[in-house]
Amino acid sequence: MKLLILLTAIGFSLPLHAASQPRDVELSFYCLQYAPGIETIHVPRSKGFDAVRLSTANLTTPSTVTLVDDQATILTDPATTAVAATIKVPAEIQKGLIVLVPDASGTGKAYRSLVIDRGDKFPLGTYRLVNFSRQSIRGAIGTKFLQVASGGMADLALEGDPGTVQGVRFEFEKEGRWNRLTETRCAVRKDRRWLLLIFPDPASGRINMRSIPDRSNLLVPEAAEDPALATAAH
Repeated sequence: MKLLILLTAIGFSLPLHAASQPRDVELSFYCLQYAPGIETIHVPRSKGFDAVRLSTANLTTPSTVTLVDDQATILTDPATTAVAATIKVPAEIQKGLIVLVPDASGTGKAYRSLVIDRGDKFPLGTYRLVNFSRQSIRGAIGTKFLQVASGGMADLALEGDPGTVQGVRFEFEKEGRWNRLTETRCAVRKDRRWLLLIFPDPASGRINMRSIPDRSNLLVPEAAEDPALATAAH
């Protein structure tokens, strides 16, 4: 009788501990800088892995990635199970962008990851600035202005009719003074969004700015990135 009661109790408790249900999300990847020897990663699918060739110039074509408990382990090589990165994608994100940055040695991972919602919270015609530098950054495109502290992230939405040319200026703060990072002009576009990364050069320590367009909604991809904000270094 005790065994029957125990089995019955276990049977009733099983639904509370049921296995997590996987879900698929659409993810693009961008690599700020390659980890040594790792320019291709393998993302998990419901069965096996898909290879994704990383780029420091463009976003990858969106890939379907299978998550369990909103998490996934990305491998450098499925044969060795060496870990390239681990990601956690919030449940509300169905389309995401993963920024990969080389991780410190000894962590057991090649890359650290930053997850960005690539849905309605990142609308077309918007620059999303991510500040990986140790300095505060401020900038303006036309009449739109932003300021982002070290480690911060903020959006700058373009205003005006498509094709309108606007002035662009970005500055970084150093020792209490604002210094020019870049100054140029760009045309208003509402058919894409941009990732705007601020980061220190590993060799020189100078601050770099890199603009990476997301053209995944375009029927015919373009080869070149935004020439006005493509790369700046100071």
